[in-house]
Amino acid sequence: MPATPTPRLQFPYMVWAHTESSRSPYSLSQSGMPMADPAFLPERGFADLQQPSQEALGLYEAKLAELYGVAPERVIATVGASGGMLVAALRWFRPGSRVVVEVPSYEPVRALPAWLGADVRYLRRRLEDGWQPDPDEAARELARGSGPGHVFVTNLHNPTGVRSDRERIAALGRAAERAGGLLVSCEVYMEYVPAGRRVHAFEAAPNGVSIGSLTKAYGLGPLRLGWIVLGEALAARRAEVQDMGYLAWVDPPTVALRAGVAALGRLQELLQPLARVTREGRPAWERWLASTPGVEAVVPEFGIIAFARVAGAPDTVALGEHLAREHGVDVVPGEYFGAPGHVRVGCGVPAATLEEGLARLARGIAAFPRR
Repeated sequence: MPATPTPRLQFPYMVWAHTESSRSPYSLSQSGMPMADPAFLPERGFADLQQPSQEALGLYEAKLAELYGVAPERVIATVGASGGMLVAALRWFRPGSRVVVEVPSYEPVRALPAWLGADVRYLRRRLEDGWQPDPDEAARELARGSGPGHVFVTNLHNPTGVRSDRERIAALGRAAERAGGLLVSCEVYMEYVPAGRRVHAFEAAPNGVSIGSLTKAYGLGPLRLGWIVLGEALAARRAEVQDMGYLAWVDPPTVALRAGVAALGRLQELLQPLARVTREGRPAWERWLASTPGVEAVVPEFGIIAFARVAGAPDTVALGEHLAREHGVDVVPGEYFGAPGHVRVGCGVPAATLEEGLARLARGIAAFPRR
């Protein structure tokens, strides 16, 4: 009997993240803050077996609607931002559609449309352009072919951490609108940005879809709780999007929803660890990105991740192995984002850990070509 071929994984980065991303005591691979102090959680809720739709789901979505200043029918609870991306893909990225996806990118941005049978086109973000997406390039890609044409991006961008401004996001939305499609923006990292500087697709474009979660800036990944906010022109299509949520998971857990409501009422408190990282650790990280020999990077204005091009290291999987084995520091190889020769470097760790990790990283990069 012939051997069964090994299937091609759609999300190999997550396998790496679960098994190899933190092998050293100086891991700089994280894109989210450490786990939050659970003291904010209410005493009630952890033996709550009430159906989510009876109360908890409505409270959570209403709280989000209030936070974003939109009607409740434009908000849909999801199982994390990953769930939001899945629901959007199930609804819109189907055979017969075209989806322009950014590169470099978080793997599901590329994998979901391809897996579901859409015609995938690539929008190249380039270091030389500050990693910003070009709406004209998106429009050119959408002009080829027929069927609804969508744009799928992240903002803040994963893996570079750069923020695209409202005008650029609106232009991407117009490009999608002309192609009969939507702008879908995963904004899970936008919570790192002060409230007055945030950019949301649902505000910038009537055909915009914003996806967010409590995972990254607030350290609440274990809740697996996120959301979708629909642009004004999409409010009437809520039932179609919710239907995909029902198909995927029916409802988020009641316990998570109640914890989410508590968290949404105490966001400033939950951001205090980020404020400490910004104050105590981020300056050293910025200096390292700007001045380390052999490293070229855009220093992002907000957040805790950046994407560095490494001279003499076209294979950054091999570089990552060298760094972990010989220098005791972990970063994310660019291959997982479709960009070999780069690494994603985070700073969301205590200042002393960060300082030592960056020193080890610089030594490891210098030694890699001579290994």
